[in-house]
Amino acid sequence: MTPKLSDELSRALDEHHGFLKAEGTGGKVVVMSMQLFRELMGVGSDEQLAESVKAIEEGLADVEAGRTIPMDQVFRELDEKYDIHG
Repeated sequence: MTPKLSDELSRALDEHHGFLKAEGTGGKVVVMSMQLFRELMGVGSDEQLAESVKAIEEGLADVEAGRTIPMDQVFRELDEKYDIHG
């Protein structure tokens, strides 16, 4: 579903440089312009955007399926791989 933006929301996005935190959501919802999203994500073309969205969806599916590695294990493996002692 792609909701239509109200004139008020469109003006607010323009006035706040493409970024808004939605009131009444406890900080759980952020609205941003596609231009700002693309800049933040480093996706200039439609193809790059589609690839990024697909990768995010695949990552979320991995989390849901339990295909994760504990963070401390990842850091330990990176430390060993790059001979980091700290």
